Amino acid sequence: MQRIFLTGLSGAGKTTVGKLVAHRLGWRFLDTDALIEDQTGRTVAQIFREEGEAAFRQRETESLQHAAAQEQVVVATGGGAVISAANRHLMRQQGTVVYLAASVESAWQRLQEHSSGGATCTTGTLAGAGHTSRPLLAGDNGQQKLHALYETRKGWYEEADLKISTDEATPEQVALQVIAGASVQGALLSSAFPAEQMRFDLDHFIVQASVEWGGLHHLPQVLQALGLARRVFLVTDSQVGALYAGHLLELLHQAGLEAHLCTVPAGENSKSLEYFSQVIDWLVQHKAERHDPLIALGGGVVGDLTGFVAASYQRGMPLIQVPTSLLAQVDAAIGGKTAINHPQGKNLIGAFYQPRLILADPACLLTLPERAYCEGWAEIIKSGVALDSELFAWLEASASSLLRPAPELLTKIVARCLRLKMELVQEDEREQGRRAILNYGHTIGHALEAVTGYTTWLHGEAVAIGMEAAAHIAIALGLLAPEAAARQRALLLACKLPISCPDLAFDALLEAMSRDKKVQSGRMRWVLPTSIGQAIVSSDVPLALVKQAVEAVCTERVEGEPERAAP
Repeated sequence: MQRIFLTGLSGAGKTTVGKLVAHRLGWRFLDTDALIEDQTGRTVAQIFREEGEAAFRQRETESLQHAAAQEQVVVATGGGAVISAANRHLMRQQGTVVYLAASVESAWQRLQEHSSGGATCTTGTLAGAGHTSRPLLAGDNGQQKLHALYETRKGWYEEADLKISTDEATPEQVALQVIAGASVQGALLSSAFPAEQMRFDLDHFIVQASVEWGGLHHLPQVLQALGLARRVFLVTDSQVGALYAGHLLELLHQAGLEAHLCTVPAGENSKSLEYFSQVIDWLVQHKAERHDPLIALGGGVVGDLTGFVAASYQRGMPLIQVPTSLLAQVDAAIGGKTAINHPQGKNLIGAFYQPRLILADPACLLTLPERAYCEGWAEIIKSGVALDSELFAWLEASASSLLRPAPELLTKIVARCLRLKMELVQEDEREQGRRAILNYGHTIGHALEAVTGYTTWLHGEAVAIGMEAAAHIAIALGLLAPEAAARQRALLLACKLPISCPDLAFDALLEAMSRDKKVQSGRMRWVLPTSIGQAIVSSDVPLALVKQAVEAVCTERVEGEPERAAP
């Protein structure tokens, strides 16, 4: 049931937030008061004055019934819609109900600001229509009247599936919380987007994977189906946790699971011995046992850190990867590489350790910041260039819409990349052969991250620059046609990815490359494309060509590149 109903006091922000949520989801926005006014040609205040409150409430119920009959809608209800038990029942039965909780003081202040000509919806406030159009607040003592309405209705508001405070958050922040909570509640599930289930047989181990739009809601059932222990341990970061952790813990508890949460700071710096030790200490403190599942909820940083902890604690505990970033869903959470960083190099400390389950929900990508979303496309383009010409063709055909693809396309791409990588892992789990092709763009990419202290470039951005440099080498060696490199460049730029790193210390980058874990017998290993969909691994690249390629990407920005600042 892809419907979200927003309830709450006047001034809580239902209209402003509802429009933002609908825009992100690609759904329609409906306002029950606006529906009534459109149907009658009169304002709410006029209807109250001419027909009375009872007649208005009947119209309100009819407008809510009309909205509930639609699919893929976000519905902002009037503040008094919850008075009717039939209305409350209808909303619970037909969708997910979200209570936008605001203090009376905050709600009144917003109404005052709007009615006095101050901040409006278009400037990013949570104010809705002015209180002059709200007949129950008209006259003197409006704030006291609002308080009385709240006292009468608060119990009904609290019946909602989700409660989200709007007092200390921007409309955009509240909208993301609504989407995250509704997704966990199952509001984004649709029979039109069935789950793609996969099973991969490795030596003495089976990895299961599920890609489903809205599938995060099914995590408890999937864990139980795997026969895992009733106690679960969840690791996330501060950004992802703020959106998803509370809702997911409640979902797990409702399913009868005992769930514990550990949150690390967002960012690459959490992939360190310090936070590795902190997570281990947390498991020891809670007396975690080797059969208790450890869940990584987050992007590549959380997945790598948690995976290494799972590989190490009591010599291995069941690992569940729940990637929430595009980069993690198509690459980082797949294949069993777990690691933390050393100040002198990325992923220098780690282990191969396969997850029992990878649960990828592409709907989680709706809550990503644009830059974090864009970086994930680097790994997808990498797979297309190095391994899969058909995937690359899909991307080219959809280049103009990749930054806002339809759920069907995004789910299809995530599933394709997951299957592609896991099939390589089945063939070469320990990266002794063909799996190394997945390192395309990473020789320079990892060095770029290390030399800038993991503070300037996101991983996918660094890989994109590395791909540009590797293509430069491949052309110079006569392996790749310039036209193919141009196609790669065009796709990277279409996804707002960088292809140069101007003003970077040239010598420092070369030195960092020499410390990369892929170096063998003192020689750098390069993944070089030979055509779209084909690549080779070579250790015979002359140093002069390497220097030329590094110099090429260390020059001024290319026209069309996005500006970059610290993430």
